[in-house]
Amino acid sequence: MATVVIYDEVFLKHHTGFGHPESPRRVESSFRELSSSRVMLSGACRVVKPRLASPSEVELVHDPSYVAMVRRLCEGGGGYIDADTPVSKDSYEVALYAVGGVLKGCDMILSGEAKKVFGLVRPPGHHAGIAGRALSAPTAGFCIFNNVAIAARYLLSKGLNRVLILDHDCHHGNGTQEILYSNGKVLKVDLHQDPRTLYPGTGYAWEIGEGEGKGFMVNVPLPPGSGDDVYSMVIDELLQPLMERFKPEIVLVSAGFDAHKDEPITNMSLSAQGFSRIYDFVVEAAEKYSNGRVLATLEGGYGESFPKLVTLAVSKLAGVDYEFKEVATSSKEVVMDKARSTLATLKKLLSASSSGSF
Repeated sequence: MATVVIYDEVFLKHHTGFGHPESPRRVESSFRELSSSRVMLSGACRVVKPRLASPSEVELVHDPSYVAMVRRLCEGGGGYIDADTPVSKDSYEVALYAVGGVLKGCDMILSGEAKKVFGLVRPPGHHAGIAGRALSAPTAGFCIFNNVAIAARYLLSKGLNRVLILDHDCHHGNGTQEILYSNGKVLKVDLHQDPRTLYPGTGYAWEIGEGEGKGFMVNVPLPPGSGDDVYSMVIDELLQPLMERFKPEIVLVSAGFDAHKDEPITNMSLSAQGFSRIYDFVVEAAEKYSNGRVLATLEGGYGESFPKLVTLAVSKLAGVDYEFKEVATSSKEVVMDKARSTLATLKKLLSASSSGSF
């Protein structure tokens, strides 16, 4: 069954202005790389156009007044939701297509038409909270509507009871956390750079959820300089046992690629090999626990290697070899020690939680 890539040139119509990192070039260059690669030419992937989401679907997680504000701002010709998050006249419609594209992927998976979907969509979403800025973040961080959180709520409304979200963007998905913090049907695991060193300044290990969701919000703040070895340790010691216990019915991925070693706005050290390991794990776990069902949706990533990293992720979902390999990265011992300490703390917190994750 061919892996589905959700894409359309409508995503290029969200204009963010000269020099803004989250530009139309991100998805345009990624689609060009993917289209010219063996991944697409092999026939293992097919491109599907997004649909337009309805405001009521967006309001599964967002306050109606926030949705209306974004619409009015764009209808007025555009402007700024906040200092980091500009919109143009078409941005509201484009954001509805981003949500709708992800929901179309959900429907294709639920109907059995597809098992693996990659949403090559923009604007990204995981920083967008209930009413825009989430938790203590100063801005919405380039995001308008929270694509992955809407997908999770949508899937629950369709009868699923165990949805896993893996967020490997270098920045904490604070919007997704705010929306799902008390939800015990969604296990969210977020791997990100230590919030003391990077926007949005949230996502500490002790933020584990509340009420029915206590123990289902798993934040893994990693020290700057974390390389492939740190991420492999997290997969082996944390993700594997969590997956075994939770047994998700579907795996959602907030696919951010800004933990790469050459990223201009972060301080992590993942190589292409590290991202390969993440997606190998996702595919293997999905095959074991969720009948192979995976839906990834694009988040951040702004470096020169971004188009190749996106294509690499799609290649793993499609089961096709893609020749983008780099020398595996090793972390300094002080970085490994900090990462081990974080994991130990997190395991204790989860063991003490009502969910008994460990």
